[in-house]
Amino acid sequence: MGDTHAETHRGTFWAMLDPAERVLMRQAGTVRRFEPGESLCRQGDSSRHVYVLLLGSIEIVTDVATGYEGVLAVRGPGDIVGEFAALDGKPRSATMRALDLVEAIVVPVERFNALCQSRSRLAWTVLRVIVERLREISRQRAEHGGRLVEQRVAALLIELASRYGVTAGDGVTISIPLTQKSMAGLVAASRESVVRVLGGLRRQRLIKTGRRRVTILRLEELKRLVS
Repeated sequence: MGDTHAETHRGTFWAMLDPAERVLMRQAGTVRRFEPGESLCRQGDSSRHVYVLLLGSIEIVTDVATGYEGVLAVRGPGDIVGEFAALDGKPRSATMRALDLVEAIVVPVERFNALCQSRSRLAWTVLRVIVERLREISRQRAEHGGRLVEQRVAALLIELASRYGVTAGDGVTISIPLTQKSMAGLVAASRESVVRVLGGLRRQRLIKTGRRRVTILRLEELKRLVS
């Protein structure tokens, strides 16, 4: 079941691996399940594991000096997380928390590094993921600096739909269970502002929302809000 879910999201780490590499990843680690709200690892931990998400979604959060919890990213099936531990060996820079039931391959860093050293294509795939995430950070900084909250929310929904969207009868549903708090953290706005924007998008019939679910009904019109 895990493989099927992970492969549905194009462009993710798991989707870019060939069948032999997936077998090697499974052999190098163990499959674990994490309950909703459970932490895969915590900020400051010295744990050294890499995680490949097969089922479910997580949010990556960091504590700031004021005690406020900032949301850095959300990740879903097919994504690799914790890969920096394989590169620098430093304590975890953020907490990874399950948004729903998560199934992941947990690979000790030593085994992951050995795989990357023996399989150049796998190492290149990891590099592609890291580069894309650096681009993602750059895009977010640019958007947060010069766009209205409505534009930032619309850009976030479009990005998540392109990565984790599932085509439904009436639109594209973002498969990650987003909370309003998580969305607010991702667009650097207050929860109240995000609630107002979502309400406006609903009234325009550009989206519909359910419990921790967003479906984009008119994607092209949503894109025009961003441009």
